[in-house]
Amino acid sequence: MGIGRTMAIPTLAVTDLAEARRFYGQLLGFEEIETPGEEDAALFRVGNGSPLLVYERPSVSGSTATACAFTVENVEETVARLRKQGVRFEEYDMPEMGLKTVDGVATMDGFKSAWFKDPWGNILAIEDAMVDQLRRGSTTGAYEGAHP
Repeated sequence: MGIGRTMAIPTLAVTDLAEARRFYGQLLGFEEIETPGEEDAALFRVGNGSPLLVYERPSVSGSTATACAFTVENVEETVARLRKQGVRFEEYDMPEMGLKTVDGVATMDGFKSAWFKDPWGNILAIEDAMVDQLRRGSTTGAYEGAHP
């Protein structure tokens, strides 16, 4: 049996689990799910119930790619709200990918995206490309997005 119908769980490394609980739980507003026996990890419920796992390790990998993307109804409003809470959005100018942010937001093929980093350098994105598919309960035909 394949894994095509299983749930994917984005997993991010952090060096301070208490700070990760503050960042993901309080600042971003994700609900922490109790995980008995997991002292070095925290599991969060995001939006419609999607899971996000963060785990503590002595050092992080430092990837330069988007680690996790979150679909939102309105990218600009979400950027403004998170900025008020101290989140700094990345600015990109990547002509080879057709990607340029203006005030932290990129518009590509009719959808919008913005990127920010958690305190450990994990690149996170907010985007609106899949809003319609998620409303219909389907991700069929989902975009092939440009993610730095």
